[in-house]
Parts: sequence; C-alpha cells; structure tokens
Amino acid sequence: MLKKFSKKLFGVGLVSVMSLSFATGAFADTKSNEVDVTIKSGEFSLATSDIESFGEIELKSTPQTYKTSFNDKFTVKDLRGTQAGWRVDVSASQFTDGTNTLPKGTLSLEPVSSIKRVGTGQGALPVKTMDSNKVIDDGTVAVVKADAGGGMGVFDFEFPKNALSIVVDPTTAKVLNGSKATYQSTLKWDLVQAP
Repeated sequence: MLKKFSKKLFGVGLVSVMSLSFATGAFADTKSNEVDVTIKSGEFSLATSDIESFGEIELKSTPQTYKTSFNDKFTVKDLRGTQAGWRVDVSASQFTDGTNTLPKGTLSLEPVSSIKRVGTGQGALPVKTMDSNKVIDDGTVAVVKADAGGGMGVFDFEFPKNALSIVVDPTTAKVLNGSKATYQSTLKWDLVQAP
C-alpha cells in the first residue's frame, strides 16, 4: 500500500510541477516603451553653373548663330519632406549694352541632357520639360520638374555642350563707337515649390 501511495504522490507532484511551469508562462510580465523622433524640414535649394563667354563676335553680312556652354552641373536639393513636387524655370533679360538692346528671341537654350540622383533614395526622378531648343529672353521656360510624390532628395542635372545659343543680326546689333560694344543678358533661375 505504501508503494501505491508513493506512486500516486509522485504522480500528483509531477502534475503539480508541470502545471506550475505552464502557469508561470501564462503570467509573464510584459513591458512596453514608446519612442519618438521629431523630423524637421530641410534644405530646398538650387545651385547653378557659371557660363562661358560668347567671346568677341564680328558682325557678318547675314545673321549668325553662336554657341556657348555651362561650366558645371546644376543641383536641386529638396529635403523639405513635403513631397509636394517642384519645378526649375529659367528666363533671361534681353541683351543690352546699356544704350542699345538686341531683339527678343536672340537667346535660346537646349534641353537638359541628363538627370541623376545624388546618393541613395526612392521615388520618381525629376524629368526634363523641354524637348527642343527654346527662346529664353522672351518669357519664362520650365526646364526640369518633379511631380508630387517625387523629387525628394538631391539631384544633379546637366545641359549638353553648347546649350546656349545667340543669334547676332547685323541689322539689329549696334556698335556705338564704331569699334565694339559689350552686350549682356542675365539668366534668372527659379526653383518653384510646385510641379
């Protein structure tokens, strides 16, 4: 009888230990922590390039086209976090020597040749908005754009060699002192906060 009682006691003890281990898992202590981060809007900027001079041009008997290039790439940084999109526009003033002005339609620009993301990132790349040579001294021209949801990050874009062209017409270009006159135009680049 003592043997039977010992076996029962051992069996009950084993069941109790097993029950205890299962019960301990059911009452585990769970903790949670909250973590936060504040994200601040970053830079929204456009870096442009210097332009090579057209140099000295001698008047010919018929209108002539002359070309020049940008020295470097252009860079757009959109680190605002809005994903609202953006656009780069360009316009130019008419060429003037301070007294005389060349007619509108004298200065033209070729479309962008390449757009590249700098570093890593996701989302759609910006796209060029010009598909042919455009006059830029007779109004604003859109050059590159990023639609809403794209264009976040840093992007370089480049123009082809000889992207700027000027038409010099001997019937409209004036040289006051009979020797030479220096005409100047100013290109204005705008990074617009909308596609």
